[in-house]
Amino acid sequence: MTVYVFRMVCFRYSKHTNRTLSVILNYIVRYVEDNDYGPSYREIAEHFELSSTATIAEHIESLKQKGYLRGDISGARALEPQTETLPPDFLNQTSIPLLGAIAAGTPIEAVQTSETIDIPRDMAGKKVFALKVRGDSMIDDGILNGDYVIIETCNTPKDGDIVVALLDRDNVTLKRFYREKDHVRLQPANKKYKPIRVKKVVIQGRVKGVIRKFT
Repeated sequence: MTVYVFRMVCFRYSKHTNRTLSVILNYIVRYVEDNDYGPSYREIAEHFELSSTATIAEHIESLKQKGYLRGDISGARALEPQTETLPPDFLNQTSIPLLGAIAAGTPIEAVQTSETIDIPRDMAGKKVFALKVRGDSMIDDGILNGDYVIIETCNTPKDGDIVVALLDRDNVTLKRFYREKDHVRLQPANKKYKPIRVKKVVIQGRVKGVIRKFT
């Protein structure tokens, strides 16, 4: 398991631009990388669930004025990042869904979000998402309260994998997975907590890495 530690100087929150502009720029950069051409204003508006393209046009103009998008080309799909003006860390990151929170302690009800989080490109994948950790039951494995775990979708884990375990319809927990003779043991990494033993459990993924942010 890999732990990445970031200072809170991610481009999205930098002093050079506000959150809305940087989220839109992030979307444009990733779109161009995936499609080799830029998104339309309508596609950007739909992605961010905005009804007006006029608002998007204002943000695009601001990004051009700041030098983050080229201002010398025109056309329906002519949005092009000015890569030489973007911080290197921004180009080495990608965004994945932040699907909610998960308990590293006693099971809690899943909390869903519609946010994203930036991660290093070498942690990305087609079926990768992030969850924010709540609790301290995995601290001996280096997973702390407030960390973000990067999850690779998997329903057939190996013994010893750290997994996202769905215990019933709404309750999830983060534990090490072990198959016993007649049950599954979900093992914490903190002596304060006892193992969870269940006959049936749905595994939604296994931990691929951990993101820790600090100021």
